[in-house]
Amino acid sequence: MRTYTLIGARAADGQPVHLPSGRPAGTVVTWSGPAGAEQFELTDGVLPDGTYAAERVGLYRP
Repeated sequence: MRTYTLIGARAADGQPVHLPSGRPAGTVVTWSGPAGAEQFELTDGVLPDGTYAAERVGLYRP
């Protein structure tokens, strides 16, 4: 199980969003936050806090 940080997403309290997942890198997940549903792709990239990066799909796919 890995913990992913959803890059650019913020919870209602303004904190970064962390998502535990056992799914492999390359999987696209949907997160429903204060701004609505957003899709993120899980990656193998490790962030300085030890979590893995989950990048917003819309930034890379039209």
